[in-house]
Amino acid sequence: MFFLDDDHANGLQPGKRPRTTLINYLVCRDGMPVMTFGCPGGDDQAQANLQMMLNVLVFGMDPQQAVEAPRFATQSVTNSFYPRSYYPGRLHLEERIPAAVAQQLAALGHEIARVGACGIGAIVTQRDPDTGVLAAGADPRRPTYAIGW
Repeated sequence: MFFLDDDHANGLQPGKRPRTTLINYLVCRDGMPVMTFGCPGGDDQAQANLQMMLNVLVFGMDPQQAVEAPRFATQSVTNSFYPRSYYPGRLHLEERIPAAVAQQLAALGHEIARVGACGIGAIVTQRDPDTGVLAAGADPRRPTYAIGW
């Protein structure tokens, strides 16, 4: 993902934070950790994590529902990995997204590509700070497990 070219925006240099896809999220409420989100999948990671976060915080899904919900991912950014492919206007949709939705997005100008998964192996964990109850969701897109104690 990194460039050994000092003039490149993603060049590897001391004190610099180059773009990387190694990301996970910790959500806090009133300064207390209440949720985590993580999803392998290269450049689809940030997009999958945001969708799962919105599924819980905005759409009221539990962690398992949030992980299992179909996802999408834009390919309109230069890929982080060699050969750094770039597909402006392309939108990956998981197969479970209805055909009518794909058709509506295509009518808006998106180049639709159906894919098996937009990020795989996701985990969402949730902890109720008042009761201590733990909940988690594990991605059925590949063998993934959620274990708590």
